[in-house]
Amino acid sequence: MALFVVSYDLNKTKNYQPLWDEMERLGGHKPVESVYLLSLTTDSTEAVRDHLQGFVDDDDYLIVVKFTEKPRFVKAKAGTKDWINRHF
Repeated sequence: MALFVVSYDLNKTKNYQPLWDEMERLGGHKPVESVYLLSLTTDSTEAVRDHLQGFVDDDDYLIVVKFTEKPRFVKAKAGTKDWINRHF
């Protein structure tokens, strides 16, 4: 399993639901606005980006970063600590 941080900004048409639904389907967790944490079987940031690109418009921003160190935070949405602890 590889762990990823996905951040996004949707521009003109702000239809977040398809992207949110896909992140949830993939078992993701939303620790803060416009960010998801994902644990996936692929090791490739390119593969994750290419897959998620189908859920955003051409003018939207999307970045995928693979991480190997346990994330640390001060405050985050409910369930963040549990999600991190399950994956590290």
